[in-house]
Amino acid sequence: MLVLIWFWVGASLALARWSTMQSYQEQEVSLHRLLQLTAAAPDYVQVKPKGFKAILQSTVEFLEAHDIQAYLLVKLPVGDPWNEDVLRYGQGLVLPHRVLRFARPDAESPNLGNEVVVPLPDSHTWRGDYFVVVQSESFAAMLVAHRLQPLSATPPSESQRLSEGQRDPEDDDEASPPLEEATAARSSYLSVCCSINPDLVATVVSAIRRQIDQGLGTANTGLDLAALTQQWPQLRPAQSLTPAYLSLVDRWLNWQLKRQENLRQSASTYRRQALNMSSLSSQNEVLINTLRLKDDFLNTVGQELRTPLTTIKTALTLLDSPHLKPPQRQRYMEMISHECDRQSALISGVLNLLQMETSVSQAQLDPLNLSETVPPVVSTYQPLAAEKGVMLAYTIPSQLPPVLCPDSWLRQVMIHLLNNSLKYTPSGGQVWVTASSTADHAEIEVRDTGAGISASDLPHIFEHFYRGRNLPPDETEGAGLGLSIVQQLLLYCGGTIVARSQPDEGTTMVVRLPIHHRRP
Repeated sequence: MLVLIWFWVGASLALARWSTMQSYQEQEVSLHRLLQLTAAAPDYVQVKPKGFKAILQSTVEFLEAHDIQAYLLVKLPVGDPWNEDVLRYGQGLVLPHRVLRFARPDAESPNLGNEVVVPLPDSHTWRGDYFVVVQSESFAAMLVAHRLQPLSATPPSESQRLSEGQRDPEDDDEASPPLEEATAARSSYLSVCCSINPDLVATVVSAIRRQIDQGLGTANTGLDLAALTQQWPQLRPAQSLTPAYLSLVDRWLNWQLKRQENLRQSASTYRRQALNMSSLSSQNEVLINTLRLKDDFLNTVGQELRTPLTTIKTALTLLDSPHLKPPQRQRYMEMISHECDRQSALISGVLNLLQMETSVSQAQLDPLNLSETVPPVVSTYQPLAAEKGVMLAYTIPSQLPPVLCPDSWLRQVMIHLLNNSLKYTPSGGQVWVTASSTADHAEIEVRDTGAGISASDLPHIFEHFYRGRNLPPDETEGAGLGLSIVQQLLLYCGGTIVARSQPDEGTTMVVRLPIHHRRP
């Protein structure tokens, strides 16, 4: 029994030592894990690869702007877009300052200027880690990033691709594509730590130095790397609270604030440009639709003008016949007269429509009292209604609130509506004009006891050149533009019109106009 206990204790101690060694080795090969286990426990932020590239660019530009000569220890994805900033900075360094760039063993990267490429011992060392460490006598900073696993929100097609074992371009340090391609390849993130804490920087530098001492000192770089690392402790800022160091920290913070402000202004500019482009696109679409509608309108006008002319020309040809009897001659003459009236109505309607579109830009939406505009128009049509045997009456309360509509527009609206009501109301019928108001709008109702409108015609009565099929035989057919003009005028002043009708039960036109609210 004692032997078993002794064996169990020995095995536990061995397992603990093995776990400790594994943990230590993991710390050595993962800078991300190493920083998490430090007392400072720095915060990490998750960014896209482009975000990490922007932080890298900002750091290098800060070093260049303040002429800071430093050692740069870097490990970045393969590709010119990732290394161009570091390479540019390295060209301005004065020895003994250098850029040490760590790369995979099989990476073909020649030494350029003050840049030294250090091959890593294997593909597992710092796998998934990227870093930029700045080490100088006056300033220390670091960027340490770790590539995270793909998010669960990866698109299905991409998830399927990854699950099938196909290689993700960003997932392998040995063959990272350019920044734009890598970012578009998948929605991956990097966990990034940015610090100017000299102690944290020293921790990372020590880990890098251990790797060099353990296996990189014999790398074929043309330099004695082990001897080179002996200089690094002297490059650390001696006191982190010296005025010179604090001044540089202030400059670092101001630099980041300035960059953030530039990004904010750029984003604001891009947002305005996007809004302007969207507005221009909408305006362009409206113009295209307007031109298309005008083309359709002109085509319809041409057809409407051609029809009466064809009828007139045919009737004139028949009138030349020597065998034409007087009743037939009279019928053809009436046909010509009818088509001339139709032609005249069409031309007048088109001219009114064009005049209305011209006057829209010049019209002002002034407050208008319905009791001062509607009754005079109705009174003008009462003699015509009486002559036809139709009772025309109105009830317009004087206390109605003012509405927003030009006086001339409202008069045209009432003229067209009264014309229609009287045209389709037979002798003995009635036409009423009433008005009322709600909190937001005033209503004018023109109600008649005429022939009404069929259910198939009702949705089309406001279309250009649309004519109903229930015109009384003794009435001249109009141009089919009256209700179109009414609707357009009301739309321009923020109003609406609704038609309610049943065959043989009359028609009710309801006009709604916005009320003018006086400012306090």
